[in-house]
Amino acid sequence: MNYRDYQNVRNEAWKILLDCKIDRLPVDLNLICKALGVRTAPYGANSALIQRKNLSAIVAKSDGLSFFAGNMPVVLYNETCTPERVRFTIAHELGHIVLGHISPGGVTIANREPDPQDDPKEIAANQFAARLLAPACVLWGLNLHTAKDIAQVCRISKQAAEFRADRMNVLYSRNKFLSSPMERRLYQQFLPYIKG
Repeated sequence: MNYRDYQNVRNEAWKILLDCKIDRLPVDLNLICKALGVRTAPYGANSALIQRKNLSAIVAKSDGLSFFAGNMPVVLYNETCTPERVRFTIAHELGHIVLGHISPGGVTIANREPDPQDDPKEIAANQFAARLLAPACVLWGLNLHTAKDIAQVCRISKQAAEFRADRMNVLYSRNKFLSSPMERRLYQQFLPYIKG
């Protein structure tokens, strides 16, 4: 992914956090979904819908998917996953929706733990989810470094936290936090939580 695409993904995550006035971790995905008009539901409670839309094959190999029911974006997820994995799955699917990867009539086809070999849309959705659920400036403000601490505070899976911790190590070595006006606004929004 080139830097311009990366910035777009990061900025979209920041914008949602700012617009939804999210000011603490773990990020409240219910509030974000409500604000974006996204319906979320488990696979098990939607078996008839899954069959009607011919999504059974996707459901069998995926932790989540998103599509439009009319004009309403819908995220379905595998409720047998850990709550931390479900959170990342929902955030990943929100990434597909916000980044315009799907439109009415389309459906996402793969949602599983991140893999460096994923196609660019999957990588972008994973980056979006990580930046939405574990914003770098907030992790920096809280002085979080380890995957264990990031997973615990952000309520994300160990694997997602490891990816985020690896990226945070790069960011810590560069010490380039709060270099964007949008990032500074986000940090200020979280500051009472960080200082608390």
